Formats: sequence, C-alpha cells, structure tokens
Amino acid sequence: MSDTLFDLPTQPALLTTERAVRTVDGPVDRPVARIILDTPFSWPDKLYDYLVPEELDSRAKPGVRVRVQFGAKRLTGFLRERADTTDAKTLKPLLTVVGEPVVTPELFDLVDRVAERNVCSRHDVLRGAVPPRHARAEKAVSGLPGVMFADVADPGVLPFGIALDGGETLVSAGRDTWSAIAASVQGALSRGDCALIVVPTGIEVARCRQALSQRLPGEPLAIIEAGSSPEIRYRHFLSVYRGRARVVIGTRAAAFAPIDAGLLIVVDEHNGAMRDKRSPYLWADEVVRMRKGGRTFLRFSFPPRLGTADVPTVVGGSWPSVTRAEQWEGDQRGLLPPAAFATIRSGLEKGPVIISAPRAGYVPALACAHCHTRAACRQCGSAIAVPTAGSHAACGTCGDADWRCECGSRNLRAVSRGSSRIAQEIAAAFPDVGVETLRSGAEESSMPLVVATPGAEPDREFAAAVIVDAGARLASLSLDAEIEAVGRWARVASRVLGHVLLTGGVPPHLAHALASRSLDVGGLREERELLGQPPYHRWFLISGQKTDLQRLLGGVAARLEGEAPPEQSIAALLSGGGRQVFARGIHLVGPTVDDTGITVYLHEEAPAVRLAGVLRDTLQDLGQLAIRIEADPIL
Repeated sequence: MSDTLFDLPTQPALLTTERAVRTVDGPVDRPVARIILDTPFSWPDKLYDYLVPEELDSRAKPGVRVRVQFGAKRLTGFLRERADTTDAKTLKPLLTVVGEPVVTPELFDLVDRVAERNVCSRHDVLRGAVPPRHARAEKAVSGLPGVMFADVADPGVLPFGIALDGGETLVSAGRDTWSAIAASVQGALSRGDCALIVVPTGIEVARCRQALSQRLPGEPLAIIEAGSSPEIRYRHFLSVYRGRARVVIGTRAAAFAPIDAGLLIVVDEHNGAMRDKRSPYLWADEVVRMRKGGRTFLRFSFPPRLGTADVPTVVGGSWPSVTRAEQWEGDQRGLLPPAAFATIRSGLEKGPVIISAPRAGYVPALACAHCHTRAACRQCGSAIAVPTAGSHAACGTCGDADWRCECGSRNLRAVSRGSSRIAQEIAAAFPDVGVETLRSGAEESSMPLVVATPGAEPDREFAAAVIVDAGARLASLSLDAEIEAVGRWARVASRVLGHVLLTGGVPPHLAHALASRSLDVGGLREERELLGQPPYHRWFLISGQKTDLQRLLGGVAARLEGEAPPEQSIAALLSGGGRQVFARGIHLVGPTVDDTGITVYLHEEAPAVRLAGVLRDTLQDLGQLAIRIEADPIL
C-alpha cells in the first residue's frame, strides 16, 4: 500500500551517522565549554560546544551564564560542563561570562529528568527554574558578610504525629496547617537540615512566613515568588545558592531552589496555581518528588492530586461539620435557601460568619425570561450582566445595552448572583450586623459577616460558613471538576470552627468527601484506572499542522519497531476519531480540528517511559516542527 505507515517519507531521516570526535588542544585545561543555549526554538535539545578563551578560563565554571555567537545572533546559555573533546568541526569562542555560577550539578540533573519526563527542552525548564540575572542584586549579595545560624531547640513531638524520618506523608489540611509546618521546620533545623516549602500563591507565602517568624524569630527566610520584583527575587535566589538561608518559602518556581533540603513541604498541591501554564507544564509537587531521594516529604493538602496518595496519611487539625441545604427544582443558582439564613444566625451567636460566593459582581449572568436562553451581546458575544445595584443590564465588554432575544422578548431574569448581590440580601436580612465583600486574598476584614469569592477568604477563624451555589464548579467538563470543587470548599472549611453549609445541588457523596476528608473523592480512582485515564495512564497532547503531525507520528511509529498495525496509515489515523490503537500498549485519541490545526492525544500506562522517550528522540531527529506537546494535560 502506498500510504501505509512504514512508507512515509520521514523514514530515512531516522538513519543517523556518528560524527567524529576529536581532542582539542588549547592554552587552558578542558578548553571545550558545553552550553545549554536559550535558543528561539526547542529542538534539537543538545549541548553546543564552544571554545574557552584564556582570559575567561577562571570564570567559565559549570553553572555560570555565558554569551555566545549563534549564527547571526548572540544568545545566552548555561555552561553545563567543560571537556577536552568535541565532535564539532570548528569551535567559536565564548564571547563573555555573565555573573557567577547559579546552577548546581544537582539542579542540572533535575532539569535533565524533568525534560525527559515531560518531553521538553532543557532550556525550557531552566527558564522557569532560574530567575533572570539582576546585576545590582548580585553585587549586593556578594558584598554581604558571612552568616552564622543560631542553634534551634528540638520541638519534641510534632503535631499530628508527623515524623521526620525520610519518608513521604500526606497531611490532610486543617486549621492548624501553618503552625504544624512551622513546628516541622523547627524540627528539621534542630537536626541540621534545611527546609523547602512550596505553596500556591503569595498569600500563602505571607501566611507561612508569619507562622515561621513567630516560631523561629531571627531565622533568615528566603522568599522565591513570581510576585517579587526581579531584584528581590534574584537576591533571594543567590542567597539560597550561597547558603545564606536554610529555609526557603516560595511559589511554584521555588520547587527548583538550589538548596539541599532535608525537609520538603508542599501545600495545597491540587491548586491550579501549582501547575505551569506553559512548557514544561509541571505540577510543583512532581518536581519536589523528583528531588526527594531519602529526604522527608510532607504534603499538606486536601484533597490530594489523584494517583499520589498511596502513602502514609495523617489528619491535620480540627474540621467543621458539613451539611447540605435542600434545594428547589429548576434554575435557582445563587439564591440563599432558608437553611443558609439559619446557619448564619446560629453562627453569629458564636463568632463571625463567612459566605463564599462563586462569582464577583452584582448579577453576572442573565437569561431571557421567556425562553431561558442565555443573554449574550449581539455585537461581541459577551455575557449581558448587571454590574452594580441600580444599574441597567448591558454587555460587560462593549457596554451595548440594546439586547433582544431571538424569540423577541426583551425581558431578563437572573441566572446567577454575584458577591455584591448576595451581600445586599444578607445585609437586608441582618440589618444590625456589619457585612463586607472581599474580592482578593490580600484584603483583611474584621466585620462579623464576610462575603468572599474563591481565593479571597481572609486568614481568620469563623464560627460558620455558607458556600453559595457550591455545585457551580461541577458543571465544568474537566475530569477533575469534582476534585477541584471539593478543594475549593475545603479552603473555606479550613477556616471554620463549627458548621459549613453547602448550597446549590451538591451530590451527597461529595458532601461526605468534604466532611470526612476522604482521599478518594467520589470513588474516582478505580473508575479512572479502569478507563485508562490520568494519572494511571500518562497522556500527551500533541497539536500542530497536519503535515508536521504526520511526520512526528510516522517517526514515533517507526521507532516503536513496527508495533503499530501495518495496515493503518497515519493519514487514516488522522482522519478517524475516538480511541484508536497506535502501538502495543499505546492508544491515540482524536483528532480534533480547529483554526490552529489538529490535536491528538497519545497515552500509555504510567509511567509511560517508553512513549516519552520515543517522542523526545523523534523530535530530536526531526528538528524544527510546528508542534506543541503538553504532558499530562488537564482533560
């Protein structure tokens, strides 16, 4: 057959020849510098050889930034190693060495493993792992005197029976998370170990920093977070590299911090902020786990990410009781049932009450009162909304207020209510009680009634909570919709002393999962394992133009030694649909087609080392393709 899988024109490209290796003589020892270049393209992902001039010999150390001539451009990269051999015919000299070494051998090794596992280039990983150089910060750190750390007393028995024994432990988060983390860090420091703590956002960084400062006053803390200025971030990074801090707190990028930590801690691992939105699309807890070795790894999280909970588990902190409110039939999202007012009333007798609203604004979504069609702007397609009390319904993007439904009606009804509208209803029901609306976690409130959107909950204790329209998140098509919903509720519940009420059509099994802090939300583990879903199978999203996709898949099939059915062609696979056998133990799902090209999924039973390796080797050989690969996409 002319279009069979193994008649593809890409087949000869897989035949490579070895380049001759020669010894380089020069005025310096090991004159060949092997560089990981930050190139404008990802593949091939290799070390580029350059010559070390005599005047740069003393500064050209592994881990340092260098600048080189690459074709007509000058690029920056990291010097990985020095050698005395090369397979290049000619060697260009290094142009300059920039700053001091910032990448340790351990970090280079971690970068290698991340790139292999996630089918990405090493410079993609290094770009997120090492902050951009800042000369003023570098000069400031280099001028500091040596640091002497104070002795730390042994805290004795740690909260919840946590053991610093070199194992991995999942701690179901509660109200005492930050104090338990501070005690664990104190225990590590008393044994001479360093500590690395990775949290989702700058809000959690501040909370963790406060808890540690109270327990360990005077202990220098390095803060690595994206919200810091470039100067502060680089100064703290260099301080860690030089051993001036033995405790690191930070957001996702801190997982790569150059510290030899005996205690590794991850908080709220399933939070969306813990995952890279671009290549290499990493979850922070995966990076920390790659660093584990014989170190103690504590995961303060509820619910945990699926497939990562087969470890000893302890329950951390007290937890409120959880109930569901009775709901009405039909579309009544955002309304407060009678049970909500009863919960607020009884909660106010004991202390402040928090109301969690799923959306900000006044009435963020409207529908036709006659046919119930969602109201959208005829000019730009955005939702019609009522932004504030007393204002008219209009498009939230272009401001157009001339709306008419296709059925001819101009009458509108509320589909959902925002935090401002809910606060107005609560203020009317409790006229003598102060009500405040929060939309950012950086805001604080001392009011007895607080209405907050997800992520904006203040860091204080509440007697009770009402989570309005708690089931809204369940409408998502994501496989993790239930886990994400329970996680969102849990972040509210962790601040509550007494009772949490869920409104808005929450299934009983999810209310039970929240109340019991069940590790298997809704029994999803067995179902996903049976269906070959993440994390029991590793999935790779591959998108691009059809010709590039054909070349890549043809090369992958050839490397799998003919395991794909010979009667199938790549063209047939890309014109099919659903779930198809691509090779033994490997399936292809798709394709789907849109304006940007074609998207398919390949998946194999975890850990899928064979599939990841073949994808990476094929990309190395084929070079530049307009292809995007996302490992473990959110499905």
